[in-house]
Amino acid sequence: MDKQILCKPHSPLFFLRYILLCCFLALPAMAQVEHVPIANPVYDFLMHSEARGALPRSFSSSSFPLQRKEIIAALREMRLRDSLQQGTLLSDAERSTLAGYEREFRIAAQSRAVVFFSPSDSTQVLFERLFSNDDKFLTFYTDSSHTTNVSVLPLFSVNARAQFSPNASNQAAFQTGIIAGYGGRIFGTIENTLGFFLQATSAARIQGERSFLLQDPDLVKNPTFRIFNPNFFNTAEASVRYDNRWFYAVLGREARQIGSGYFTRAMFSDNPIPASAITLGARFEGFEYRAMHFGLISDPLDLNGNINYNSYGAQTVLPPKFLAFHRAALREEWGEIGVWESMIYSGRGIEFAYITPFSFLKTNADDLRDRDNGLLGVDATVRPFRGLQLKGNFTLDDIEFGKLFEGWWQNKIAWNLGAMVSPAGLPLDATLEYALVAPYMYTHFDPQNVLTQDGILFAGYLPPNSDELKAQARWWWGGRYPVALTAAFRRHGANIYDAQGKLLRNVGGDVRQTLRRDANNNFIDSQTITFLDGNRQDRLIITLSAGFELARQWNLQLVYRANSLNAAPLVHFVGCTVRFEDF
Repeated sequence: MDKQILCKPHSPLFFLRYILLCCFLALPAMAQVEHVPIANPVYDFLMHSEARGALPRSFSSSSFPLQRKEIIAALREMRLRDSLQQGTLLSDAERSTLAGYEREFRIAAQSRAVVFFSPSDSTQVLFERLFSNDDKFLTFYTDSSHTTNVSVLPLFSVNARAQFSPNASNQAAFQTGIIAGYGGRIFGTIENTLGFFLQATSAARIQGERSFLLQDPDLVKNPTFRIFNPNFFNTAEASVRYDNRWFYAVLGREARQIGSGYFTRAMFSDNPIPASAITLGARFEGFEYRAMHFGLISDPLDLNGNINYNSYGAQTVLPPKFLAFHRAALREEWGEIGVWESMIYSGRGIEFAYITPFSFLKTNADDLRDRDNGLLGVDATVRPFRGLQLKGNFTLDDIEFGKLFEGWWQNKIAWNLGAMVSPAGLPLDATLEYALVAPYMYTHFDPQNVLTQDGILFAGYLPPNSDELKAQARWWWGGRYPVALTAAFRRHGANIYDAQGKLLRNVGGDVRQTLRRDANNNFIDSQTITFLDGNRQDRLIITLSAGFELARQWNLQLVYRANSLNAAPLVHFVGCTVRFEDF
Protein backbone atom coordinates (compact mmCIF):
# COMPACT_ATOMS: atom_id res chain seq x y z
CA MET A 1 0.00 0.00 0.00
CA ASP A 2 1.22 3.54 -0.76
CA LYS A 3 3.05 5.12 2.17
CA GLN A 4 1.49 8.49 1.42
CA ILE A 5 -1.97 6.96 1.89
CA LEU A 6 -0.99 5.41 5.18
CA CYS A 7 0.29 8.73 6.52
CA LYS A 8 -2.23 11.11 5.02
CA PRO A 9 -3.80 13.68 7.38
CA HIS A 10 -6.73 12.45 9.50
CA SER A 11 -5.67 8.80 9.08
CA PRO A 12 -5.18 6.77 12.30
CA LEU A 13 -1.51 6.24 11.53
CA PHE A 14 -1.02 9.97 11.05
CA PHE A 15 -2.45 10.74 14.49
CA LEU A 16 -0.38 7.97 16.08
CA ARG A 17 2.75 9.35 14.45
CA TYR A 18 1.83 12.86 15.62
CA ILE A 19 1.31 11.71 19.23
CA LEU A 20 4.62 9.81 19.30
CA LEU A 21 6.47 12.81 17.91
CA CYS A 22 4.92 15.13 20.49
CA CYS A 23 6.00 12.73 23.21
CA PHE A 24 9.55 12.83 21.83
CA LEU A 25 9.54 16.61 21.77
CA ALA A 26 8.17 16.72 25.31
CA LEU A 27 11.03 14.65 26.73
CA PRO A 28 12.73 16.54 29.56
CA ALA A 29 15.59 18.69 28.34
CA MET A 30 18.15 20.19 30.63
CA ALA A 31 17.55 23.78 31.66
CA GLN A 32 19.35 25.86 29.04
CA VAL A 33 19.10 29.56 29.90
CA GLU A 34 22.66 30.50 28.87
CA HIS A 35 23.59 32.21 25.60
CA VAL A 36 24.99 30.35 22.59
CA PRO A 37 27.80 32.38 20.91
CA ILE A 38 27.04 33.83 17.48
CA ALA A 39 29.94 31.85 15.99
CA ASN A 40 27.90 28.65 16.32
CA PRO A 41 26.84 27.48 12.81
CA VAL A 42 23.38 26.62 14.15
CA TYR A 43 22.45 30.27 13.48
CA ASP A 44 23.01 29.80 9.74
CA PHE A 45 20.83 26.70 9.81
CA LEU A 46 18.10 28.53 11.74
CA MET A 47 18.01 31.42 9.27
CA HIS A 48 17.85 28.90 6.43
CA SER A 49 14.93 27.20 8.19
CA GLU A 50 13.28 30.55 8.98
CA ALA A 51 13.03 31.27 5.26
CA ARG A 52 11.62 27.76 4.78
CA GLY A 53 8.78 28.59 7.21
CA ALA A 54 9.80 25.80 9.56
CA LEU A 55 10.13 27.86 12.76
CA PRO A 56 7.57 29.14 15.29
CA ARG A 57 6.25 32.69 15.44
CA SER A 58 8.24 33.32 18.61
CA PHE A 59 11.55 32.80 16.78
CA SER A 60 13.41 35.98 15.83
CA SER A 61 16.72 36.41 14.04
CA SER A 62 16.83 40.18 14.66
CA SER A 63 19.14 39.82 17.67
CA PHE A 64 21.83 37.22 18.32
CA PRO A 65 22.99 35.47 20.46
CA LEU A 66 19.97 33.42 21.54
CA GLN A 67 19.43 31.37 24.64
CA ARG A 68 20.11 27.67 24.33
CA LYS A 69 16.47 26.93 25.19
CA GLU A 70 15.29 29.23 22.36
CA ILE A 71 17.38 27.26 19.89
CA ILE A 72 16.06 23.99 21.33
CA ALA A 73 12.47 25.18 20.86
CA ALA A 74 13.20 26.16 17.25
CA LEU A 75 14.82 22.79 16.44
CA ARG A 76 11.89 20.92 18.00
CA GLU A 77 9.39 22.95 16.01
CA MET A 78 11.35 22.24 12.85
CA ARG A 79 11.13 18.49 13.45
CA LEU A 80 7.42 18.72 14.25
CA ARG A 81 6.52 20.76 11.17
CA ASP A 82 8.48 18.47 8.88
CA SER A 83 6.64 15.49 10.31
CA LEU A 84 3.25 17.15 9.89
CA GLN A 85 4.20 17.88 6.27
CA GLN A 86 4.85 14.13 5.87
CA GLY A 87 8.55 14.70 5.29
CA THR A 88 8.13 17.12 2.38
CA LEU A 89 9.34 20.25 4.19
CA LEU A 90 12.96 19.13 4.65
CA SER A 91 15.23 17.08 2.42
CA ASP A 92 17.11 14.02 3.68
CA ALA A 93 20.30 16.09 3.87
CA GLU A 94 18.59 18.75 5.98
CA ARG A 95 17.18 16.11 8.30
CA SER A 96 20.71 14.81 8.76
CA THR A 97 21.87 18.32 9.72
CA LEU A 98 18.88 18.70 12.05
CA ALA A 99 19.63 15.36 13.72
CA GLY A 100 23.18 16.50 14.42
CA TYR A 101 21.93 19.65 16.14
CA GLU A 102 19.34 17.65 18.09
CA ARG A 103 22.21 15.62 19.55
CA GLU A 104 24.35 18.68 20.20
CA PHE A 105 21.55 20.49 22.04
CA ARG A 106 20.57 17.28 23.89
CA ILE A 107 17.11 16.97 22.39
CA ALA A 108 18.07 13.50 21.25
CA ALA A 109 20.25 11.07 23.20
CA GLN A 110 23.98 11.70 22.89
CA SER A 111 26.72 9.88 24.79
CA ARG A 112 29.28 11.91 26.72
CA ALA A 113 32.86 11.36 27.82
CA VAL A 114 34.80 13.45 30.35
CA VAL A 115 38.30 13.85 31.73
CA PHE A 116 37.23 14.56 35.30
CA PHE A 117 34.34 12.51 36.63
CA SER A 118 31.22 14.03 38.19
CA PRO A 119 28.18 12.49 39.94
CA SER A 120 26.35 12.46 36.59
CA ASP A 121 29.17 11.43 34.20
CA SER A 122 32.00 8.92 34.62
CA THR A 123 32.91 7.77 31.10
CA GLN A 124 36.61 8.52 30.50
CA VAL A 125 37.47 10.36 27.27
CA LEU A 126 41.21 9.63 27.42
CA PHE A 127 42.29 8.17 25.16
CA GLU A 128 40.01 5.68 23.51
CA ARG A 129 37.10 8.11 22.98
CA LEU A 130 39.16 11.15 22.00
CA PHE A 131 38.23 10.77 18.32
CA SER A 132 34.82 9.18 18.85
CA ASN A 133 31.42 10.74 18.24
CA ASP A 134 30.84 11.25 21.96
CA ASP A 135 30.43 14.79 23.29
CA LYS A 136 33.74 15.50 25.00
CA PHE A 137 34.17 17.64 28.12
CA LEU A 138 36.73 18.30 30.77
CA THR A 139 33.83 17.76 33.11
CA PHE A 140 30.05 17.75 32.86
CA TYR A 141 27.39 17.78 35.54
CA THR A 142 23.61 17.76 35.62
CA ASP A 143 21.36 17.16 38.58
CA SER A 144 18.60 14.57 38.68
CA SER A 145 15.87 17.13 38.04
CA HIS A 146 17.67 18.64 34.99
CA THR A 147 17.32 22.15 36.41
CA THR A 148 21.05 22.69 36.94
CA ASN A 149 23.91 21.78 34.62
CA VAL A 150 27.52 22.79 34.06
CA SER A 151 29.73 22.09 31.05
CA VAL A 152 33.49 22.67 30.92
CA LEU A 153 35.46 21.94 27.77
CA PRO A 154 38.81 22.82 26.18
CA LEU A 155 39.34 24.65 22.89
CA PHE A 156 42.18 24.18 20.38
CA SER A 157 42.74 25.51 16.87
CA VAL A 158 45.43 25.85 14.22
CA ASN A 159 44.76 28.34 11.43
CA ALA A 160 46.96 28.38 8.33
CA ARG A 161 46.52 30.91 5.53
CA ALA A 162 48.23 31.99 2.32
CA GLN A 163 47.76 34.87 -0.09
CA PHE A 164 49.03 35.47 -3.60
CA SER A 165 49.07 39.05 -4.91
CA PRO A 166 50.10 39.21 -8.57
CA ASN A 167 50.01 43.03 -8.48
CA ALA A 168 52.04 43.38 -5.26
CA SER A 169 54.30 46.45 -5.19
CA ASN A 170 55.64 47.19 -1.73
CA GLN A 171 54.83 43.77 -0.28
CA ALA A 172 55.68 40.18 -1.02
CA ALA A 173 53.66 38.61 -3.80
CA PHE A 174 53.20 35.42 -1.75
CA GLN A 175 52.49 35.61 1.99
CA THR A 176 51.67 32.97 4.57
CA GLY A 177 50.67 32.93 8.21
CA ILE A 178 49.91 30.46 10.97
CA ILE A 179 47.97 31.20 14.17
CA ALA A 180 47.51 28.57 16.89
CA GLY A 181 45.14 28.99 19.82
CA TYR A 182 43.93 27.26 22.94
CA GLY A 183 41.47 28.05 25.71
CA GLY A 184 38.39 26.89 27.50
CA ARG A 185 34.67 27.40 27.79
CA ILE A 186 32.35 26.98 30.77
CA PHE A 187 28.59 27.38 30.53
CA GLY A 188 25.41 26.17 32.13
CA THR A 189 22.25 27.01 34.04
CA ILE A 190 21.40 27.14 37.74
CA GLU A 191 17.90 26.29 38.96
CA ASN A 192 16.32 26.87 35.56
CA THR A 193 16.63 30.65 35.82
CA LEU A 194 20.29 31.78 35.88
CA GLY A 195 22.43 31.06 32.84
CA PHE A 196 26.16 31.74 32.57
CA PHE A 197 28.80 31.62 29.87
CA LEU A 198 32.55 32.26 29.98
CA GLN A 199 35.09 31.72 27.23
CA ALA A 200 38.77 32.67 27.25
CA THR A 201 41.36 31.91 24.59
CA SER A 202 45.03 32.62 23.99
CA ALA A 203 46.57 32.64 20.53
CA ALA A 204 50.13 32.58 19.28
CA ARG A 205 51.47 33.91 16.02
CA ILE A 206 53.59 31.04 14.77
CA GLN A 207 54.45 32.55 11.41
CA GLY A 208 53.47 35.48 9.21
CA GLU A 209 53.87 39.24 8.88
CA ARG A 210 51.60 41.34 11.05
CA SER A 211 50.43 43.48 8.08
CA PHE A 212 49.21 40.34 6.32
CA LEU A 213 47.55 38.84 9.38
CA LEU A 214 45.73 42.11 10.14
CA GLN A 215 43.68 41.58 6.99
CA ASP A 216 41.78 39.00 9.05
CA PRO A 217 38.73 40.79 10.54
CA ASP A 218 38.90 38.56 13.63
CA LEU A 219 42.48 39.66 14.34
CA VAL A 220 42.13 43.36 13.51
CA LYS A 221 39.44 43.81 16.17
CA ASN A 222 41.82 42.56 18.88
CA PRO A 223 43.53 45.70 20.28
CA THR A 224 46.49 43.76 21.65
CA PHE A 225 47.38 42.28 18.28
CA ARG A 226 46.48 45.45 16.34
CA ILE A 227 48.59 47.83 18.43
CA PHE A 228 51.30 45.94 20.30
CA ASN A 229 52.41 43.55 17.52
CA PRO A 230 52.81 40.67 19.98
CA ASN A 231 53.39 36.99 19.39
CA PHE A 232 50.69 36.17 21.95
CA PHE A 233 47.26 37.74 22.54
CA ASN A 234 44.08 36.88 24.43
CA THR A 235 40.33 37.11 23.92
CA ALA A 236 37.42 36.63 26.30
CA GLU A 237 33.62 36.76 26.35
CA ALA A 238 31.28 36.32 29.30
CA SER A 239 27.61 36.76 30.14
CA VAL A 240 25.14 36.07 32.95
CA ARG A 241 21.42 35.91 32.24
CA TYR A 242 18.45 35.83 34.62
CA ASP A 243 15.27 34.53 33.01
CA ASN A 244 11.92 34.18 34.75
CA ARG A 245 8.69 33.87 32.76
CA TRP A 246 8.24 37.13 30.80
CA PHE A 247 11.20 39.05 32.27
CA TYR A 248 14.91 38.70 31.58
CA ALA A 249 18.10 40.57 32.45
CA VAL A 250 21.56 40.09 30.96
CA LEU A 251 24.94 41.41 32.01
CA GLY A 252 27.93 40.55 29.90
CA ARG A 253 30.62 41.29 27.37
CA GLU A 254 29.97 39.36 24.17
CA ALA A 255 29.76 39.67 20.39
CA ARG A 256 26.24 40.49 19.19
CA GLN A 257 24.31 41.00 15.98
CA ILE A 258 21.36 43.40 16.13
CA GLY A 259 19.16 44.26 13.18
CA SER A 260 17.31 42.49 10.39
CA GLY A 261 19.44 41.32 7.50
CA TYR A 262 21.52 38.53 6.04
CA PHE A 263 24.93 40.20 5.65
CA THR A 264 24.26 43.74 6.91
CA ARG A 265 22.42 44.74 10.08
CA ALA A 266 21.47 48.11 11.50
CA MET A 267 23.27 48.25 14.85
CA PHE A 268 25.79 45.41 15.27
CA SER A 269 26.57 43.73 11.97
CA ASP A 270 28.79 40.84 10.85
CA ASN A 271 31.94 40.14 12.86
CA PRO A 272 31.27 42.66 15.64
CA ILE A 273 33.71 43.52 18.42
CA PRO A 274 32.51 42.17 21.79
CA ALA A 275 30.84 44.94 23.79
CA SER A 276 29.86 45.16 27.45
CA ALA A 277 26.17 45.77 28.12
CA ILE A 278 23.32 45.38 30.55
CA THR A 279 19.97 44.32 29.07
CA LEU A 280 16.46 44.41 30.52
CA GLY A 281 13.66 42.84 28.51
CA ALA A 282 10.02 41.79 28.53
CA ARG A 283 8.77 39.05 26.23
CA PHE A 284 5.19 37.97 25.60
CA GLU A 285 3.48 35.99 22.86
CA GLY A 286 3.94 38.05 19.71
CA PHE A 287 5.71 40.99 21.41
CA GLU A 288 9.12 41.83 22.87
CA TYR A 289 10.67 44.99 24.28
CA ARG A 290 14.28 45.34 25.32
CA ALA A 291 16.44 48.15 26.67
CA MET A 292 20.22 47.88 26.47
CA HIS A 293 22.98 50.09 27.79
CA PHE A 294 26.48 49.52 26.39
CA GLY A 295 29.85 50.58 27.65
CA LEU A 296 31.96 51.27 24.54
CA ILE A 297 35.69 51.83 24.11
CA SER A 298 36.30 55.41 23.00
CA ASP A 299 39.11 56.67 20.79
CA PRO A 300 42.28 56.91 22.93
CA LEU A 301 43.72 60.32 23.72
CA ASP A 302 47.37 61.18 24.32
CA LEU A 303 48.58 63.54 27.05
CA ASN A 304 47.83 66.55 24.81
CA GLY A 305 44.19 65.52 24.44
CA ASN A 306 44.56 64.47 20.80
CA ILE A 307 43.14 61.23 19.41
CA ASN A 308 45.96 58.74 18.92
CA TYR A 309 44.84 55.27 17.83
CA ASN A 310 48.26 53.79 18.65
CA SER A 311 48.33 55.12 22.21
CA TYR A 312 48.44 52.55 25.01
CA GLY A 313 49.67 52.11 28.55
CA ALA A 314 49.40 54.29 31.64
CA GLN A 315 49.63 57.56 29.68
CA THR A 316 46.53 56.78 27.60
CA VAL A 317 43.22 58.48 28.34
CA LEU A 318 39.97 56.72 27.36
CA PRO A 319 37.00 59.06 27.86
CA PRO A 320 33.77 57.37 28.98
CA LYS A 321 31.58 56.33 26.03
CA PHE A 322 28.13 54.73 26.16
CA LEU A 323 25.36 53.54 23.85
CA ALA A 324 21.70 53.36 24.89
CA PHE A 325 19.41 51.20 22.74
CA HIS A 326 15.65 50.50 22.88
CA ARG A 327 13.67 48.21 20.59
CA ALA A 328 10.03 47.10 20.47
CA ALA A 329 8.92 44.33 18.12
CA LEU A 330 5.68 42.66 16.99
CA ARG A 331 5.77 39.09 15.68
CA GLU A 332 3.22 37.21 13.63
CA GLU A 333 3.29 34.15 11.40
CA TRP A 334 4.09 36.40 8.44
CA GLY A 335 7.20 37.80 10.15
CA GLU A 336 8.34 40.55 12.48
CA ILE A 337 8.52 44.34 12.54
CA GLY A 338 10.62 46.29 15.01
CA VAL A 339 11.08 49.97 15.83
CA TRP A 340 14.22 51.08 17.63
CA GLU A 341 16.21 54.10 18.76
CA SER A 342 19.77 54.54 19.98
CA MET A 343 21.89 57.27 21.55
CA ILE A 344 25.68 57.50 21.83
CA TYR A 345 27.17 59.86 24.38
CA SER A 346 30.64 60.33 25.80
CA GLY A 347 32.90 62.44 28.01
CA ARG A 348 30.79 62.05 31.15
CA GLY A 349 29.45 59.39 33.46
CA ILE A 350 26.34 57.30 32.95
CA GLU A 351 23.39 59.55 32.09
CA PHE A 352 20.33 58.68 34.16
CA ALA A 353 18.03 60.03 31.46
CA TYR A 354 19.34 57.31 29.15
CA ILE A 355 19.43 54.36 31.54
CA THR A 356 15.68 54.56 32.14
CA PRO A 357 14.58 51.40 30.34
CA PHE A 358 11.25 52.77 29.09
CA SER A 359 11.64 56.27 27.65
CA PHE A 360 12.21 58.29 24.45
CA LEU A 361 15.94 58.76 23.99
CA LYS A 362 15.68 61.60 21.45
CA THR A 363 13.48 63.69 23.74
CA ASN A 364 15.90 63.14 26.58
CA ALA A 365 18.81 64.15 24.32
CA ASP A 366 17.07 67.42 23.41
CA ASP A 367 16.53 68.19 27.10
CA LEU A 368 20.27 67.60 27.63
CA ARG A 369 21.16 70.37 25.13
CA ASP A 370 21.41 68.14 22.03
CA ARG A 371 25.01 67.04 22.63
CA ASP A 372 24.67 63.39 21.68
CA ASN A 373 24.37 61.23 18.57
CA GLY A 374 20.97 59.61 18.14
CA LEU A 375 19.59 57.25 15.50
CA LEU A 376 16.09 55.99 14.72
CA GLY A 377 15.28 52.87 12.78
CA VAL A 378 12.79 50.29 11.67
CA ASP A 379 13.55 46.71 10.71
CA ALA A 380 11.36 43.98 9.31
CA THR A 381 11.24 40.32 8.42
CA VAL A 382 8.47 39.33 6.00
CA ARG A 383 7.55 35.82 4.82
CA PRO A 384 5.04 36.18 1.95
CA PHE A 385 4.92 32.40 1.65
CA ARG A 386 7.00 29.41 2.62
CA GLY A 387 10.32 29.35 0.85
CA LEU A 388 10.68 33.14 0.48
CA GLN A 389 11.75 35.59 3.16
CA LEU A 390 12.54 39.32 3.01
CA LYS A 391 14.66 41.19 5.54
CA GLY A 392 15.51 44.87 5.76
CA ASN A 393 16.54 47.86 7.89
CA PHE A 394 16.08 51.58 7.49
CA THR A 395 18.22 53.78 9.74
CA LEU A 396 17.86 57.53 10.05
CA ASP A 397 20.69 59.63 11.50
CA ASP A 398 19.70 63.17 10.50
CA ILE A 399 17.34 64.50 7.88
CA GLU A 400 16.06 67.84 6.62
CA PHE A 401 12.85 67.18 4.71
CA GLY A 402 12.93 70.53 2.88
CA LYS A 403 16.19 69.47 1.22
CA LEU A 404 15.41 65.77 0.89
CA PHE A 405 16.32 65.52 -2.83
CA GLU A 406 18.90 68.29 -3.04
CA GLY A 407 22.03 66.38 -2.02
CA TRP A 408 22.08 68.03 1.41
CA TRP A 409 24.91 66.60 3.52
CA GLN A 410 22.77 66.26 6.64
CA ASN A 411 20.32 63.82 5.04
CA LYS A 412 22.12 60.82 6.51
CA ILE A 413 20.49 57.41 6.08
CA ALA A 414 21.46 53.76 5.77
CA TRP A 415 19.33 50.87 4.57
CA ASN A 416 19.52 47.31 3.39
CA LEU A 417 17.05 44.94 1.78
CA GLY A 418 17.58 41.26 1.16
CA ALA A 419 15.68 38.17 0.06
CA MET A 420 16.34 34.48 0.72
CA VAL A 421 14.77 31.71 -1.33
CA SER A 422 14.70 28.20 0.18
CA PRO A 423 12.47 25.74 -1.75
CA ALA A 424 10.84 23.01 0.33
CA GLY A 425 12.46 19.61 0.02
CA LEU A 426 15.71 20.93 -1.47
CA PRO A 427 18.87 21.39 0.65
CA LEU A 428 19.55 24.80 -0.88
CA ASP A 429 19.10 28.48 -0.22
CA ALA A 430 19.96 31.54 -2.29
CA THR A 431 20.26 35.07 -0.90
CA LEU A 432 20.52 38.48 -2.55
CA GLU A 433 20.97 41.68 -0.52
CA TYR A 434 21.65 45.33 -1.29
CA ALA A 435 22.95 47.78 1.32
CA LEU A 436 23.62 51.52 1.14
CA VAL A 437 25.27 53.92 3.59
CA ALA A 438 24.92 57.62 2.70
CA PRO A 439 27.80 60.12 2.98
CA TYR A 440 28.48 61.33 6.53
CA MET A 441 26.29 58.55 7.97
CA TYR A 442 27.27 57.61 11.57
CA THR A 443 29.45 60.77 11.91
CA HIS A 444 29.01 63.44 14.59
CA PHE A 445 30.42 66.86 15.43
CA ASP A 446 31.94 65.22 18.52
CA PRO A 447 34.37 62.59 17.11
CA GLN A 448 33.91 60.43 20.21
CA ASN A 449 30.18 60.07 19.51
CA VAL A 450 30.50 58.21 16.21
CA LEU A 451 29.42 54.56 15.86
CA THR A 452 32.82 53.07 16.59
CA GLN A 453 34.17 50.69 19.19
CA ASP A 454 37.89 51.30 19.78
CA GLY A 455 38.04 53.20 16.48
CA ILE A 456 36.34 50.44 14.42
CA LEU A 457 32.86 50.88 12.94
CA PHE A 458 30.51 48.42 14.66
CA ALA A 459 27.41 49.04 12.54
CA GLY A 460 28.94 46.97 9.74
CA TYR A 461 31.84 46.80 7.33
CA LEU A 462 30.41 49.42 4.92
CA PRO A 463 31.80 52.91 5.63
CA PRO A 464 29.82 56.07 4.83
CA ASN A 465 29.42 56.91 1.13
CA SER A 466 29.31 53.28 0.00
CA ASP A 467 27.01 50.52 -1.14
CA GLU A 468 27.19 46.78 -1.80
CA LEU A 469 25.32 44.13 -3.75
CA LYS A 470 25.92 40.66 -2.34
CA ALA A 471 24.68 37.23 -3.42
CA GLN A 472 25.14 33.83 -1.82
CA ALA A 473 24.15 30.24 -2.58
CA ARG A 474 24.47 27.48 0.03
CA TRP A 475 24.16 23.72 -0.28
CA TRP A 476 23.25 21.88 2.92
CA TRP A 477 24.76 18.53 2.04
CA GLY A 478 23.99 16.88 5.41
CA GLY A 479 26.77 18.12 7.67
CA ARG A 480 26.65 21.03 10.06
CA TYR A 481 28.61 23.36 7.72
CA PRO A 482 27.12 24.10 4.28
CA VAL A 483 29.13 24.67 1.13
CA ALA A 484 28.70 28.39 0.43
CA LEU A 485 29.55 30.49 -2.62
CA THR A 486 29.37 34.26 -2.07
CA ALA A 487 29.94 37.14 -4.49
CA ALA A 488 29.96 40.81 -3.49
CA PHE A 489 30.40 44.02 -5.45
CA ARG A 490 31.25 46.93 -3.15
CA ARG A 491 31.58 50.62 -4.08
CA HIS A 492 33.04 53.35 -1.86
CA GLY A 493 33.76 57.03 -2.32
CA ALA A 494 36.70 57.73 -0.01
CA ASN A 495 37.97 61.08 1.18
CA ILE A 496 40.99 62.41 -0.72
CA TYR A 497 44.32 62.85 1.08
CA ASP A 498 47.80 63.96 -0.02
CA ALA A 499 50.95 61.88 0.31
CA GLN A 500 51.48 63.13 3.88
CA GLY A 501 47.98 62.10 4.97
CA LYS A 502 46.51 65.62 4.98
CA LEU A 503 42.81 65.74 4.11
CA LEU A 504 42.39 67.57 0.81
CA ARG A 505 38.74 66.89 0.05
CA ASN A 506 36.04 65.64 2.38
CA VAL A 507 33.20 63.81 0.64
CA GLY A 508 31.72 62.16 3.75
CA GLY A 509 33.54 58.86 3.25
CA ASP A 510 35.02 58.42 6.73
CA VAL A 511 32.99 57.74 9.86
CA ARG A 512 35.55 59.68 11.92
CA GLN A 513 35.39 62.86 9.81
CA THR A 514 32.31 65.06 9.79
CA LEU A 515 31.83 68.33 7.89
CA ARG A 516 34.62 70.73 8.89
CA ARG A 517 34.26 74.33 10.04
CA ASP A 518 36.82 77.16 10.35
CA ALA A 519 37.54 79.35 13.36
CA ASN A 520 34.53 81.54 12.51
CA ASN A 521 32.21 78.50 12.43
CA ASN A 522 31.87 78.65 8.65
CA PHE A 523 31.83 75.39 6.70
CA ILE A 524 35.08 74.43 4.99
CA ASP A 525 33.64 71.47 3.11
CA SER A 526 30.79 71.58 0.63
CA GLN A 527 27.35 71.14 2.13
CA THR A 528 26.14 69.55 -1.11
CA ILE A 529 27.21 65.96 -1.59
CA THR A 530 27.16 63.44 -4.41
CA PHE A 531 26.87 59.76 -3.59
CA LEU A 532 30.13 57.86 -4.33
CA ASP A 533 32.03 61.10 -4.98
CA GLY A 534 35.73 61.22 -4.05
CA ASN A 535 38.43 58.58 -4.42
CA ARG A 536 36.33 55.85 -6.05
CA GLN A 537 37.07 52.33 -4.85
CA ASP A 538 35.22 49.43 -6.49
CA ARG A 539 35.89 45.99 -5.07
CA LEU A 540 34.78 42.55 -6.23
CA ILE A 541 34.98 39.74 -3.68
CA ILE A 542 34.25 36.06 -4.37
CA THR A 543 34.33 33.54 -1.51
CA LEU A 544 33.95 29.78 -1.44
CA SER A 545 33.76 28.14 1.99
CA ALA A 546 33.03 24.71 3.44
CA GLY A 547 33.46 22.82 6.69
CA PHE A 548 33.50 19.21 7.78
CA GLU A 549 33.13 17.60 11.18
CA LEU A 550 35.78 14.88 11.11
CA ALA A 551 34.59 13.48 14.44
CA ARG A 552 32.43 15.07 17.12
CA GLN A 553 34.08 18.41 18.01
CA TRP A 554 36.98 17.84 15.60
CA ASN A 555 36.28 19.95 12.53
CA LEU A 556 37.98 21.30 9.44
CA GLN A 557 37.20 24.72 7.93
CA LEU A 558 38.25 25.68 4.38
CA VAL A 559 37.92 29.02 2.62
CA TYR A 560 39.04 30.44 -0.71
CA ARG A 561 38.64 34.15 -1.43
CA ALA A 562 39.50 36.22 -4.49
CA ASN A 563 39.17 40.00 -4.53
CA SER A 564 39.99 42.77 -6.93
CA LEU A 565 40.18 46.52 -6.30
CA ASN A 566 39.37 48.83 -9.23
CA ALA A 567 39.63 46.01 -11.78
CA ALA A 568 43.18 45.10 -10.74
CA PRO A 569 44.28 41.43 -11.03
CA LEU A 570 42.66 39.17 -8.47
CA VAL A 571 44.32 38.67 -5.09
CA HIS A 572 43.91 35.03 -4.03
CA PHE A 573 43.53 33.93 -0.40
CA VAL A 574 43.31 30.38 0.96
CA GLY A 575 42.64 29.47 4.59
CA CYS A 576 42.53 26.16 6.44
CA THR A 577 41.58 25.75 10.10
CA VAL A 578 41.57 22.60 12.23
CA ARG A 579 39.64 23.04 15.48
CA PHE A 580 38.58 21.15 18.55
CA GLU A 581 35.43 22.94 19.63
CA ASP A 582 31.85 22.03 20.40
CA PHE A 583 30.69 23.86 17.28
